[in-house]
Amino acid sequence: MIIMNQLQKRFSNSFERHARKGSERGTKYIYLLIGIFVALFLQAFVHNYNIVYMALFFTFAFAYTGGLFGRRNIRALELKLFSMQRAFVNQKSVYTLHLSSNSERDIYDITCYSQDKKKHLNNISSSKSSLLELEHQHHSRGAHTLTTVRCESFFPLPHQFFFKVFDINKNYDVYPEPKGKSLESFLARKEVNYADIEDQEGLKEYVHGDKISHIHWKSLAKGKGLQSKEFSYSDDQNDLIFDFERCERDDEARLSQLCLWVLECEKFALEFIIMMPYEKIESSKWSSDEILKKLARY
Repeated sequence: MIIMNQLQKRFSNSFERHARKGSERGTKYIYLLIGIFVALFLQAFVHNYNIVYMALFFTFAFAYTGGLFGRRNIRALELKLFSMQRAFVNQKSVYTLHLSSNSERDIYDITCYSQDKKKHLNNISSSKSSLLELEHQHHSRGAHTLTTVRCESFFPLPHQFFFKVFDINKNYDVYPEPKGKSLESFLARKEVNYADIEDQEGLKEYVHGDKISHIHWKSLAKGKGLQSKEFSYSDDQNDLIFDFERCERDDEARLSQLCLWVLECEKFALEFIIMMPYEKIESSKWSSDEILKKLARY
């Protein structure tokens, strides 16, 4: 039993090494090709037809040469991860693969498989690399890993397919689905009037550092950009505070709501504070990606 396990492990390691260099397997058409070989050989042997011997030779040479071209084609392929967008639960995220040739030969008929998606390229030029975008939708938040990408090719004949496996090993986080009440409705509900309407002097372009309570959301809704109100008085309240325990009824809904507010604050360059159960998260000390990561791994 121990010997069998060791042999199986060695075979698996050998297969993985070959897969990363470029390997091949027969398809269902290989049986058709074998049938053709057998039929031609029997016909030539029984009737001693020289022309059938020649047909058998050319068929075998054609199939063998196709295997050589296919092997060289897949082994010339190089692939690496080019970029990856932020990933959110139940939303499609895009990551881009960079494909190129490590020789002076063009590469043909490549299909890339990654996670549960695939995409095809007809040609990869030897003088110009190609970018391939793949989409994936996650259904759970937290830490994930893009481990490998598998590339296959049926070039030049369909009786064999050639494949190569590329190690990516990219760790990334899937953030909570951004949904809930908008930041505008949150501020409208929490807004405190510090003066009568007569005290408002007008509007001005929003500048980073202006008070959150002074944002004029109606101007933004009308497409006039982010503006803030000007008053004839001043106050010291300038903190946008989100309370984890009070924003929704359950943890997943709270994380989704906070994720939406973080993205909206990032869009308008607004500073904020999140009061988590055992931690206070301040946007002045943490980047948006770091805050989203904390929400993803909560």
